[in-house]
Amino acid sequence: MTTSPNVAEVDDGELPKLEAIISALKCEQTGHIMEAILLYEESIFKLSQMADAEPSRRQLCGKYLKMYEARAKQLRDQVKGHLHTSRMLDHITIEQGARGRSYQRLFGPYLDDAVREAHLNEPHLTEPPHFRNLLNFFEVLVKNCRYLKYIRLTTRPDATAPKNQLQMLQQMQSDLAGGNIQMNFQMDDSLHDRKIVLSSGVVIKIGRGLHYFEPMEGSYSLGLCDFDFRKCLATEVDIWKCRPFARRLKDTQEGEDRPEAHGYSSD
Repeated sequence: MTTSPNVAEVDDGELPKLEAIISALKCEQTGHIMEAILLYEESIFKLSQMADAEPSRRQLCGKYLKMYEARAKQLRDQVKGHLHTSRMLDHITIEQGARGRSYQRLFGPYLDDAVREAHLNEPHLTEPPHFRNLLNFFEVLVKNCRYLKYIRLTTRPDATAPKNQLQMLQQMQSDLAGGNIQMNFQMDDSLHDRKIVLSSGVVIKIGRGLHYFEPMEGSYSLGLCDFDFRKCLATEVDIWKCRPFARRLKDTQEGEDRPEAHGYSSD
């Protein structure tokens, strides 16, 4: 069994405190594996920058880099192990031209208080309809998951209008932060896989990703706000279940801080 670095190892007075590392340790203690991986990766990036900027600290940074890289790999392997033991919950075939297949209708039954983190792989986010789809998905996710704390989005960079893509994602990031939900996004030129991974252990794979709707016929057609009215493109949806990646709310131990609902919750 592997153990995570302790706080004493992190804060020995030689390196400035990295808040991401302290947060990563807390995430591990509460079972938030996916969030811990990101925080370790964030610290690895910052330490690499520090080593490049300050050659005198390169050896010291290298020591911690090896430690955090090893721990991040252990957690990634743990996630892979969860995924390998998954079982299929449902297979949905969406016919060409079908209606009534909004994100709420398809994913709503799997979005609940057990979801604390959501990781989304969506390669194509370049056109206005792509961003509208993403925004609607976030609305459904936030509305259904009262204790959602973290969203991680991975997409391909827009080679034609990168500034516009960045502006759109930063606007969503800012809006979510207003409800105490942290969203982080990263670019991956080689991304092809389309999936949604929830910390509750639900994995949703959609052949077309979020973009399985036909173009709207007019600017003010039915379906502008309620996606159940929209016609769909033909695609397949597979929904899998594995062990949760984060501790369930009811499993919070005595003495531990229970999570607070996000700022968009009506409760």
